Amino acid sequence: MNSSQINLDTISAISTPPGSGAIAIVRISGPEAFTIAEKIFSSSQDALLPVNLKGNSHKAMHGFILQPRTQICVDDVVLIPYREPASYTGENLVEINCHGSPVIAREILELILSLGARLARPGEFTQRAYLSGKMDLTQAEAVMDLIQAKTKSQSRQAQAALSGQIGSKISGVRSELVELLTRITAGIDFPEEVGEVPLDDLERIVVDSKARLTSLAQTMRAGRFLREGLRVSIVGQPNVGKSSLLNQFLKFERAIVTEIPGTTRDSIEELVELAGIPVLLVDTAGIRNTEDRVEQIGIDRTVTAIEQADLVLFMIDGSKELDQTDRKIEQMICEHAQKPFIMVKNKIDLGEFKNEKPEDAMDQIAISAKSGQGMDALGDCLSRFVFSGSKDKGASVNERQGELCLKAMQSLELLERAVSDDLPQDCLATDLKEAIISLSQACGTEVSEEVITQVFARFCIGK
Repeated sequence: MNSSQINLDTISAISTPPGSGAIAIVRISGPEAFTIAEKIFSSSQDALLPVNLKGNSHKAMHGFILQPRTQICVDDVVLIPYREPASYTGENLVEINCHGSPVIAREILELILSLGARLARPGEFTQRAYLSGKMDLTQAEAVMDLIQAKTKSQSRQAQAALSGQIGSKISGVRSELVELLTRITAGIDFPEEVGEVPLDDLERIVVDSKARLTSLAQTMRAGRFLREGLRVSIVGQPNVGKSSLLNQFLKFERAIVTEIPGTTRDSIEELVELAGIPVLLVDTAGIRNTEDRVEQIGIDRTVTAIEQADLVLFMIDGSKELDQTDRKIEQMICEHAQKPFIMVKNKIDLGEFKNEKPEDAMDQIAISAKSGQGMDALGDCLSRFVFSGSKDKGASVNERQGELCLKAMQSLELLERAVSDDLPQDCLATDLKEAIISLSQACGTEVSEEVITQVFARFCIGK
């Protein structure tokens, strides 16, 4: 698929979610969008006069969708035409707002398809917006993040990227490197006219570019947790308060809590929003030596939960001294699973034992899972883990963009080495070109059709 082929077709799709609602929206985009809409739309102001959509761009028009042959009314609608290039896709675009019956929306879509449009592919409206230059690839990816947002933080992050914060930062570095490459190339291609180009500012440009790319790449980790969620396993001996902690996070009694050790025999998973971060909490079976086969299966699942976690909350009874079993659990987390963990000292309402923070622990938080004391501090600790290494809590790069920023940095490091080894300028140009190519792929200035297809395949039909 290429951009020229896409723009020859007129596409249509239902843009609202499946099911009944107050309204549904059917979109048409492409060179024949207005022609098709005019064949099925009749204005309520003057049904006898033909509708001129080109002259009514961006104006909401009330009227009726009629079957072209029988003139049977399908629905009364509000139609809004958008004349190219001032539309979402950069093409002629029509949005038909009808009643939210799935039957009505499908019938209108079928009429449009019968008149020459084809059904849009997933994300094709946004893909056309990208190909028309209405947005860069980072903004197009942000559209999908915004649609899928489940927390305010996810929504704010997606909005920041959609506004161009990520793309403009990447493009800013790219532009400076392109200007530097232009000067070097001029000296190589026209040695007699231009001569050897002075590169007194090369070191400054490279150092500054690396710093800016480092700052961007550092947001990748936080971005992943904000988009995909942070998986946190609550681990410890039986009866230290793991299920009570889960209930405190959730603000309701999800897990059964008793004084009998081993009550939790299977892992319980619940999604919760903490400081705007989607967190999947996993309450696990307590770890201890046992002959009970069912309890041992639960402990095996606890080990799996540790291995799958992004972060472990290692919970202990804060009123007691650490024992041999606690040490074994700590060893399991650190050495076997190699997972970062926070020591959570529970039952401080019973009198906290003043033991020191384990050397391998990220932090140590004292709480009462019964009263909720210390929960805010624990939430802050989780937030610090998510944003550690990132100076910017606004827009963050996704994995694709972050990896390309890191790749560009590697090329710039090779460039620094070439300068230090006093290599000829054509060698410098090669490394500089590689950095520019990586940044071009990140923001979509130069990207393969395969990457474009992969990006937009994640979208829903109609967006």
